[in-house]
Amino acid sequence: MKIERLAEILDAYGGDPLRWPEAERLAAQGLAARDPRAAAMVAEAEALDALFDAAPVEAPSAALMARVLARRPRPSLWREIFPEMSAWRPAVGFALALVVGVGVQSAAADRLGLTMEDETEISSEEGASNTDVLGPLGSGETIYEEDVL
Repeated sequence: MKIERLAEILDAYGGDPLRWPEAERLAAQGLAARDPRAAAMVAEAEALDALFDAAPVEAPSAALMARVLARRPRPSLWREIFPEMSAWRPAVGFALALVVGVGVQSAAADRLGLTMEDETEISSEEGASNTDVLGPLGSGETIYEEDVL
């Protein structure tokens, strides 16, 4: 144990050897027993501990507690549900948007009576002066290219 390490221990844990790290406790106590400078450092830390112990301690007021709690950072709903998935946020957002888009498209197709079996043919009507005509097979309705564009 070196005196510099003893100083670090005293700064971090105070003068009570019971609070010192167990792995270094015996070495620190041995240094304090044989080195007068180390013994003086331990005595000074013990005096500071006694001063802190003598100070009056008041419980924080309800207003202070409310202010502290109001300013604490709160995790987002995303972090509460998926605490380790911050890198996946854009991919999950895209996937959700895709699912919603497919659902809306499917609902709209059902409402309009469209099915996957509907086919479209492009043909030229006689007498239509070479204008392309679009129309679903089996329906009597004719849609001209100019109407679509």
